[in-house]
Amino acid sequence: MSQIEVSEYLTEQKRLIDELSNIETKDFETKKSCIMRLREVTRPLVEHGYYPGIKVKDLSSFIFREILYRHNITYPDNQAYYSLFQEDEKRDQNPTRSREKISSPLAIEKRTGDKVVDILKEAQMSGATMPDNYDYHVYLEKIIDVSNETIKQAESLIRKLGHAFYFIETFDRAIPNKRDLQEEIQNTAGKRQKELEELYTYYHESKKVIQDIESGIGSTNDKIDELNETLSTQKFISKQIDERSKITFLEKWNCIVANIEIGVSAIAKKLGINKKHITNNIRPKENPVTGNKNMHHEYIDWFRHIQVVSPSGETFVFDAKNYFDQQIERGKLNVPFQPMILKNCEIE
Repeated sequence: MSQIEVSEYLTEQKRLIDELSNIETKDFETKKSCIMRLREVTRPLVEHGYYPGIKVKDLSSFIFREILYRHNITYPDNQAYYSLFQEDEKRDQNPTRSREKISSPLAIEKRTGDKVVDILKEAQMSGATMPDNYDYHVYLEKIIDVSNETIKQAESLIRKLGHAFYFIETFDRAIPNKRDLQEEIQNTAGKRQKELEELYTYYHESKKVIQDIESGIGSTNDKIDELNETLSTQKFISKQIDERSKITFLEKWNCIVANIEIGVSAIAKKLGINKKHITNNIRPKENPVTGNKNMHHEYIDWFRHIQVVSPSGETFVFDAKNYFDQQIERGKLNVPFQPMILKNCEIE
């Protein structure tokens, strides 16, 4: 592969990464088509050794870890993602469980020529797994096992319910009068009678499947609220442990409401981000270039008045970054805001 061809593929790869970064809030299908195109332009680079140590069978995991993840591009790490790749591009359909480390070599233009420095920089970029016998590794792997089993069970129930509902609806449309059906079964003979009898039996079995699943689950109202509580906490914790998140929602909000005299450059320097990001993706309600909606404007009103309750019942407004971030995740799921209760506080 010539240097010109490499440049063309890298240029298209960068364009797609930028597009994916700008469509975080757009529809799923748009992002899906970009990832498929990203696969097409990255594969030739892998095939011709641009990423040393990466093979074609690593392509799906490599794009997920080293391109999407490192550029803060979210996409479900599930079968839907891996279905976008060919079979020879899927080394492991669950890269987070892989025991084998995928190296993350420096791009050719970033190599220093110093073997020690380059090795250490590659190690800095790479994501090796923890030792198998490390207690915390065992614990976290067990969480994944439990989660995977829960997903399998839920998906199985969804498939069974979907099949049962579809058959019942189709049967009711085809044979709306069940009394006529029963009479036909009783008064006829031959193959049609046998088939109608079997289908009618399956009709009742489908109804029983739905009834059994619903009775096994019980009332869902409280359960959905509880799951939303858990999910909002999980999303908040995920953002807290994600070291890539340089700028929080609260900081974006401060960028919007800060007096213009402060200057975009000064704010950008303080936050360690590009001032164009503030100009295009934070302060305006829509990106002036792409027209994408800047979603954090939707949540600003939530911060006008946060009520905190003390043990004595007194209330006051409290400005706390972590509290704000957590309430955002709850608000996105329509979970009621939590009051902040302080054990020791002074109210002026």
